[in-house]
Amino acid sequence: MTGTELQDLFLSSDFRQGLTEISSYLASIMQERPIVYLVAKCLWQWRYKFELEEKKHDLSLDGKRIEFKFNYDLCEKKLTRELEEYGDNLKGMWQLVQAKEISKSWGVMPKIYEDVCIRKPHIFVWIICSRDLSKVEPEDLERIVKGNEQRKFPYVSDGERLTVADAFLTKLLDHAKRPCKVLKQDIQTKGDFPSTYHFRICDFAS
Repeated sequence: MTGTELQDLFLSSDFRQGLTEISSYLASIMQERPIVYLVAKCLWQWRYKFELEEKKHDLSLDGKRIEFKFNYDLCEKKLTRELEEYGDNLKGMWQLVQAKEISKSWGVMPKIYEDVCIRKPHIFVWIICSRDLSKVEPEDLERIVKGNEQRKFPYVSDGERLTVADAFLTKLLDHAKRPCKVLKQDIQTKGDFPSTYHFRICDFAS
């Protein structure tokens, strides 16, 4: 499995259909694990041999470890503050996490740092989801995770506009000091409301 092959999986009709369904019936939760399971379902249908959560890695196949992280595009607001404070000292940020001076769940950066720099997977996939909730009825908005906040956030259908997230990813990959090819892919869904899933596929094994 390479980053390019994983990108092809994301573009397949099976995955896109499953993602459209997830965007609707799982709108009330963070969608990282369901998307990993959808990847596994597609791999199973295509007769790949893989293992989920092998030695605490999200997905393992062909001797390669793949990690996933999921955020909504609202994360860019928090990332802006985190980059101002720790962007020039990512190692120092992680040391604060280890010392329990800040929580790993405190923000966006620590969990992604751990996946890329500590777990050191062969492939890392960051999924950032944008949603257009402008036409969702107020009573329905309550069942959508971060719905009220998301409704006020501009809908981003073009992944090139995720400037803060990409700036962080560039800093992180420079810090990791591992050869890496980054593939970007936007997938739009039209379920209960328009959504765009922005994929950042970091292939360290290329």
